[in-house]
Amino acid sequence: MKFYVTIEGVKRLKRSFLNLKLFSIIHVPEILEKYGYTYDTIDEYGSFIVSNKINDLINSYAKSKRIRGIIYSNPTISEDLLPNLFETLVELETITEVVLLDDYYLPKLKHLYPNFDEIIFFPSLKKIRLIESRPIQQMSGFNPRTEKCDKDLSKDFGE
Repeated sequence: MKFYVTIEGVKRLKRSFLNLKLFSIIHVPEILEKYGYTYDTIDEYGSFIVSNKINDLINSYAKSKRIRGIIYSNPTISEDLLPNLFETLVELETITEVVLLDDYYLPKLKHLYPNFDEIIFFPSLKKIRLIESRPIQQMSGFNPRTEKCDKDLSKDFGE
């Protein structure tokens, strides 16, 4: 099972991918709202509660045999949050890869590429199935850990 990380919301995910019913989505703003917090008003106690809720959701979704992956949607994802998230994922045997979903034409998370096993870009023309999408390194020889590419990407993406 793959674990996908993105800053995009559920609306963008629904516009981009066809088979989201096969995935569990953890949308952090929704969890914050459930507990009466926003990104501006959350304190240490609230952060602890929300973090535990997210960890519980990840653990329960990872045990499910009905889903193909987990999508973690957090508009304020940063390098500071990744160690805690990865620490939770390391303990789960069912999570095989951690994948970053980003825009190809306007990459917002390029600084995070080296932290992930794969980078997948949102489709720009039509909806696709998330499980059928190909990681960038399969198409182009791009290595997210080094941010180097072995060939010209403009051929693959029609630029």
